[in-house]
Amino acid sequence: MALGGAQQAQPNTLHSTRTRRRLSAGVAVLVIFMALFTQSPLAHEPWLVLGGAWIGLLLVVAGIFGRLLSTLFIGGRKNTDLVREGPYGVTRNPLYFFSFLATLGLGLTTANPILLVLLVAAFALYYPGVLASEEEKLAQKHPEAFRRYREEVPRFWPRLGQGWQEPEWVETSPRYFRKALADASAFVLAYIALRAIAEAHAHGLLPAYTLPL
Repeated sequence: MALGGAQQAQPNTLHSTRTRRRLSAGVAVLVIFMALFTQSPLAHEPWLVLGGAWIGLLLVVAGIFGRLLSTLFIGGRKNTDLVREGPYGVTRNPLYFFSFLATLGLGLTTANPILLVLLVAAFALYYPGVLASEEEKLAQKHPEAFRRYREEVPRFWPRLGQGWQEPEWVETSPRYFRKALADASAFVLAYIALRAIAEAHAHGLLPAYTLPL
């Protein structure tokens, strides 16, 4: 029993926000470490370095703007309200879809196929459980409405050309939008760091172990 009216702490489950942030930070440290001290045999190929830089930048920017747009529609209500407007009429999990785009962009930015595979694999192994956990909460709160939503809107990959509904006004939480801006800043800083490391490898300024393909 909690004393003094304090709420009992929520368990730190595998797919909780706290665990997710810790795992993301751990993966980020691992990727930066590997980017600094390892490189691809193709690290000096201009087509790979420049192509990864530009495509990666486009994906990171798309991911950032997509996450900000999604937050405008659902900020602070993700686990309580069933939102179907805006990007939530195209995919049930736009925040995670756009996070995947940004993560894919960061992987391409490294000009290192092994790091790209590592990032995509980490996302693919962990986040399906996060999606299932959050959708289970919505199904319990809105059983019939969520059943229809699940039948009509894909879970992850967007259905293009249909489903978008845009109200005249949306109500959002400034607190959650600030968090989304902080996440966007993290993606920007990660891109700059990985881009600088890739350029240093390409110009022979940063010695590193060459990974076999």
